[in-house]
Amino acid sequence: MPNAIENQAPPHGQAGGQDHDEGEGLGSIRERRNFLAGYWAGGLIGFNGADLARYARDLHKADHVVTGDSDVVSCLHRDLTLAGHRISKSEIEKKLKGFHAQALKDTGCTE
Repeated sequence: MPNAIENQAPPHGQAGGQDHDEGEGLGSIRERRNFLAGYWAGGLIGFNGADLARYARDLHKADHVVTGDSDVVSCLHRDLTLAGHRISKSEIEKKLKGFHAQALKDTGCTE
């Protein structure tokens, strides 16, 4: 079920900032996926405006803690749980897969 907050994600080409240069390809797809996830979760948590954008940026930075998605999944699970949302890590992983597919479409890339 689509969430209205997903429509508030930054437009293609504005993934949310260039704090580090990841270049094109998989790095930009992952960055886009993280920002889509950050806008989704941040909206559920109750952030908007600059706070929502900051949350999405911070989520992307958290993705560089360990290899793989466990850092992002754990961060989202913790934040959503603290905000009173009951969501499993497997549900978050499914959302990330959906955001990954959307990022591929947004960037015109294929895997």
